[in-house]
Amino acid sequence: MTLETSPHTNPANASLTRGNPVYCYSVTGIADPGLMPRITELWAKRGLMPERWHGGRTGMGEREMYVDIETSELNLDSALLIAELMRCIFGVSHVLLSEKRFAATA
Repeated sequence: MTLETSPHTNPANASLTRGNPVYCYSVTGIADPGLMPRITELWAKRGLMPERWHGGRTGMGEREMYVDIETSELNLDSALLIAELMRCIFGVSHVLLSEKRFAATA
């Protein structure tokens, strides 16, 4: 699943060129139909939508899944809180969080 139609996916988006950090999550867990909705709920209940969302099955026998999420609508404290909340979701085995910044160019 990819959200390519969101207006936030454009790299020229003003929020990205101002130097706001983009928080990138890499989540792995069991391939369960309920896992993705439990993860997206963390954004939905805050009225947010990630700029990018991509996921699929992986692993031997495709019994695991991965989700890669990018968002620039969070501050550091909120990004860390969401990562910690994802780690508590049933079925999630790993959550990695990284930050990237876009430099303003002339």
